[in-house]
This record gives sequence, C-alpha cells and structure tokens, in this order.
Amino acid sequence: MSLTLSISSEQGAEQLNLNLESTLQGLTLSEACIEYNHTAAEVLRLFEEKPLLPGLILMDKNQLVGMISRRRFFEYLSRRYSLELLSKRSLRSLYQFNHTEILVFPSYTSITAAVRESLKRAPELIYEPIIVQTAPGIYKLLDVHQLLLAQSEVHEITMAAYKQMGLALQQAKNQLLAVLDAVPGFVSWISSDLQYLGVNQHLAASFNLSSEEFVGQELSCFDSSPNFSEFVEQFFASPTKTTSQEVTAEVDGNIKNYLMVAQKYNQDQAAVTVGIDITKRKQLEEELRASLEREKELGDLKSRFISMTSHEFRTPLSTILSSAELLEHYSNNWSEEKKLIHLHRIQIAVKHMIGLLDDVLIIGKAEAGQSDFKPEPLHLEEFCIELVKELQLNEGNSRAINLINHCKYTSFSLDEKLLRHILSNLLSNAIKYSPEGSPVRFEITQQKDAIVFQIEDKGIGIPLQERQCLFEAFHRSANVGNIPGTGLGLAIVKKCVDLHGGEITVKSKVGVGTKFKVRLPLKSAVEARSTRPC
Repeated sequence: MSLTLSISSEQGAEQLNLNLESTLQGLTLSEACIEYNHTAAEVLRLFEEKPLLPGLILMDKNQLVGMISRRRFFEYLSRRYSLELLSKRSLRSLYQFNHTEILVFPSYTSITAAVRESLKRAPELIYEPIIVQTAPGIYKLLDVHQLLLAQSEVHEITMAAYKQMGLALQQAKNQLLAVLDAVPGFVSWISSDLQYLGVNQHLAASFNLSSEEFVGQELSCFDSSPNFSEFVEQFFASPTKTTSQEVTAEVDGNIKNYLMVAQKYNQDQAAVTVGIDITKRKQLEEELRASLEREKELGDLKSRFISMTSHEFRTPLSTILSSAELLEHYSNNWSEEKKLIHLHRIQIAVKHMIGLLDDVLIIGKAEAGQSDFKPEPLHLEEFCIELVKELQLNEGNSRAINLINHCKYTSFSLDEKLLRHILSNLLSNAIKYSPEGSPVRFEITQQKDAIVFQIEDKGIGIPLQERQCLFEAFHRSANVGNIPGTGLGLAIVKKCVDLHGGEITVKSKVGVGTKFKVRLPLKSAVEARSTRPC
C-alpha cells in the first residue's frame, strides 16, 4: 500500500508561542492526505497506528475530494456488518455513504476568525477536523480541540492586553489631566446640550470648586461670563469644527479678557474649549496704541509748531530787520521822534516774539508735568478789573469788555498766574474774533464750592467739526481767515484749567458768537473770605 502520511508535530497548543495576530499556520497541523482508492481496512490500521490522528484528507490524483474524521469513521464501522461489508472496499464507496460538509481555511486565517466560522457549523459537525490549505494543492488537517485550546490562550492574551491597555489608558488620562492642570488657562469639556463634562484645576479653582463639582452643571449656572455661554451655544449651532473668539469674564471681581479656542469631537456632540488670559496683552496693546497715537500727535504738534513759528516769527523779524536797517542808514538825518517810532516798532516786535516763546514754554512745561499749582489769597475783583483795563489798552479801546461780578466775597484762594493765562487768552480771543465795536460780556459767579467765569462774544463762532480739536496746541479753526494767531491760546487755557482741577465748556454758533464757561473748584484750597462784600 502506498500511503503518504506524516505528523508534523505532536506538541499541544498550550506550548505554542501565540499572540493576538496568530494564524492557523502557527498551530500543529497534520499531514494526513490519503488517496481515494485505499481500502477501509488500510485506513483502520492507520488510525490504530496513529491514535492522535484526527482524521484523513481524501485526495484523488492530487485533487481535494473531502475529509473523513476518526470519529465518524469508527462510528460508521461500528454498525452491524459494516466492517465485513466495507473493509475490502475503497474509500470511495465508504465516502459515498459517509459524505459530510467540510471546512477549508487558508493558513493565514486568524485563530479567532477560524473559531467563529467553525462554530457556525451544524451541532453534529462542530468537532469535525478542519482542512488548512498551506499552499496551492497542499492541505493539512487541524484538530478542532487544538483550535479551541489556541483560542482560549488567545482570549487570555487578549484579556491581559485589554487590562494592560486599560492601565495604559488610565495612565495616559492621568498624564493628560496633569498637563491640562498645568496649562495657565481655562480648559473645559462641554456637551452639545451645554453641560460641563469636565474642567481643569485652573478653571475649577477660579470658582473655589473642585473639578468634580463642575461635571453635569449647566453653563448658565456660572454667570461670570454670558459671552462664553453665547460663544459655546453659537459654536454648537454652526457647522464649523473649530473656532476662536475673544470673550470677557468676571474673575475674582475683576473683568478679564480671554482668547477662547474650541474644537468639536465625538461626532460634534461635545467640544473642548481652552481660554487663555490675554488681559495683560490687551492692556499692552492699548498702551502701545495710546503711545503710537501720542507719537502721532507729537509729530502733528511738531509740524504745526514749525508752521506756526515760521509764519508768526516772520512778520516781527521783518519789522525788526526793516527798522534796524532804516535806523542804520538814515538815523543821522531823522528827528528824535522818528527814531523813537522805529525803536518802538522793534520793541513791540520783540515783545510779540517773547510772548510767542512764553506761550510755547507754557505748553511745553504743562506737557512735561512741570507746571505748578500754587493757590494764594487773591482779591478777585481788583484782579479782573486790572486785567480788563490792560487788555482794552492793548486793543486800543476798540471793543468794550463788560465785567459783571456776582460774588459775595472779594478774596479767594486761586493761582493768580494760572488764572491770568485762562482769562487773558479767553478775553483776547473774544475781542480778536468779534466785529469792530461789538462788546464782550465777562461774568463772574460764586457757587458753594467753585468760582465760575463766563466770557461771551458776538463773533465769528466756532464750526461744530472743529470743536473736538479746539484745545489742541497750534490748532486754529478753518473760518479764522486772515486773523492772526498761534493756536496756543485755548491749549494754554485748558492746561491751566486742568491744573486748577476745574472744567471748561463751550457753546458756539457760526456767525452768532461763542460762550466759554470756566468752573474752578475751591475745595482744593481754603476760601479766604473777606468781611467786605463785592
């Protein structure tokens, strides 16, 4: 009898080196192929010689025909008269009466998949051996019991892997929480129904709560930032996966700015948000913006100063030069009276230039914070009368200044120098920009804690669009025409009013006139009351 038969290994499945990806090729497979024309007696003798052989693979000229298991072979031969009838017949006859469905797997099939398919067979076939194809035309036999033992070991390996994976996941979670707790910002996980799923320690600590106390809470429970609740609600309503926005929140009683970044996960049913405190950055941005704006203002101021000085200094310098040249060449032929006229012209031009420089210095000292406020008892009525006389004398009495005093007392604690700058500039402007012969109203009123000065003219008025720049240095309204001026007067007034801790307001209409109101508080200095009424 020619019979090709060998057993490749007798080791048990428990001795195999299995893992989660093990296939049938890693199990003990039996080379148990037999030609279809062998007799049942030969197969019986073979099974007796190989007690561990689970069955035989039937071949017909190297073509797979089927498989007969040890159990079904002996079961069939145990029937009455079967041994005598079939022992000398070929397996072809036996297989025709004992044909069963076979299960064939390629050797790369995973153990788990093979078990799953094997258990789908009919109950009477579950323990039938399985044919494994290791190469084209090469078949080997696998005992189902060995397959089940291997699956058991793979299952244990799987459970151990799951356990290790669980430990690794927990460790990773702890590491992630540690990292998030170290983030100097607010981190939160929020469900699409606007409930907290978790927060980091930094966020919880800002509310004096634990991270666990946040879980399940509605966003609306924490009303420190309505902007944040609105931001999250709009984010879930939108189709975008990520977003960012600046929001404000009250933390420890302080309003702070946060840059919020959010990203959806879990099929858009949840989102993680990270809030970074940008309050200091915003403050720095504001300071930088103010600094740049201030730098721009200084640049504009410099340009206006150069423009003003080149214009305002040209006339007096020309006067001085002209008079000096005339005196140089013709003084020998002139009378003393004519010489004095040109000398007075030089003196007036010099005084005008000194006045311009004084105004610039006043602005410069005020900008540098070097101006002082030194209130002393001042006889207000006498001061104002002398100031009015002085201004009318300079203007040649062409315009009247009507002084109206409503004060109950004569002496008040004021800074005379600052007050002179305030009133002389306002009165000079009122005279300068009023038509010839038009009077200027100068009214003084005493309040409980302040002195109020009101200066009203019937002049050209100030355009509405010019009023926001009214107190800027070197600024002049567009409607002044050829009326001379430096644009420093009202800037000086504003600086002096501020040093006094007062306020100045203006009402004006183009072509009708202007009314300035200056209120200087007395609470910063003790009022020096006189027994004499005004």
